[in-house]
Amino acid sequence: MITRGWVGRLSPTRRQTVRLNQWLGSLRFVSNRLLDAEKAEYDANRKFLWLKGIQPLAVAMKRQPGLEWLADLPAHAVLDVCRQLDAALRNMVKHRRAGRDWGFPKRKKKFVNEPSIYMVGQATRFDDDFVQLPKLGRVKVSAGELPNGDLVSARVWRDGGDRWMISAQFRCAQPDLLPASNRTVAIDLGVRRLATIFDGESFEHIDAPRPLRKAAKRLRRVQRQQARRKKGSNRRRAAARRAAVLHRKVRERRKDFLHQLSHRLTAKADVVKVEDLNVRGIARGFLAKSAADAGLGTLLRFVAYKAEWRGRQIEKVGRFFPSSQRCSQCGAIHPEMKDLSRRGLRCHCGLVMDRDENAARNIFYYRQEGGNGGDPASDRGGVVRVEAGCQESAPVLADEARKLAIAA
Repeated sequence: MITRGWVGRLSPTRRQTVRLNQWLGSLRFVSNRLLDAEKAEYDANRKFLWLKGIQPLAVAMKRQPGLEWLADLPAHAVLDVCRQLDAALRNMVKHRRAGRDWGFPKRKKKFVNEPSIYMVGQATRFDDDFVQLPKLGRVKVSAGELPNGDLVSARVWRDGGDRWMISAQFRCAQPDLLPASNRTVAIDLGVRRLATIFDGESFEHIDAPRPLRKAAKRLRRVQRQQARRKKGSNRRRAAARRAAVLHRKVRERRKDFLHQLSHRLTAKADVVKVEDLNVRGIARGFLAKSAADAGLGTLLRFVAYKAEWRGRQIEKVGRFFPSSQRCSQCGAIHPEMKDLSRRGLRCHCGLVMDRDENAARNIFYYRQEGGNGGDPASDRGGVVRVEAGCQESAPVLADEARKLAIAA
């Protein structure tokens, strides 16, 4: 069994829209009240309430004088707020133990990291172009075909301030595995050239779509308009919604492209070899904006789960493996290739090659080398690939007793 996600757009009536907005405000109120209780408990006793202490407070809040309007909230949505706060506190404690300065979770504000409304699966039913939601009734929904499986849970949230969305999780049967293609591909990832794919014979270059860079001019204009509006005014909220719509379009264009690319990679190859990139580290460096715009982490995640569904194999190359610095012909290391402005590798053995193509070639033969000696899990291994017909001239480490790998 696998879990599949599904997203659709809701078209609530005017009365349903008002009620959904009220629910978001109520959940925000409950979350902030519980966070204040946690802070008070910690200041008084240096302890946290955790989930077992938070849930009774949330349930009792509905019975307090003046707060009877909280009873209109779906019960499971309130309990979900308790779970989210408990997870945030545990995450804070984990980071503090690791020596990182991590403060209390922040209070939820209107239009800023708003809560989603959790809908329990048993009370939610899909019927053609409508969905039955607890305490809200039938709501028109537009989206693609529903997965064929059992509904586990659903969430409703406001996307960009101008439309309501619903996401659902379905427990489905494992899809049929694709027939074997006896093909292996290696992928070298980058920020400008998103992927350089090598299948053992030819290279394919895929440039990053860079949707954020292309929309930068429009975003600057809209965000400047928003900055000139008076804080708290309706015109500022309208400008913020326009900016949110642009960001949403950028996000969806990037996701659509990455879905297509990951589908093509996992559909045509039995084995996909990729680098184990430190995406968080890249996102903290000078390439942060370009890396986020390319969606490197999202692409790796899409490839991983689609390969699992289709019975494909993912082989990760260690992040310290010098794929760009090593000559794919003779195995010599070129430290000057650490300079990202160098786009070509020129080796003393006569090889002149694009740096991305050379890296993809090294990645393609990485596991084959590891299986012929040394430690396959080692990221700094000194093994080199040996081409057919050039075994005598290829350098082999003296302390490495192994069979020569013959490239097909």
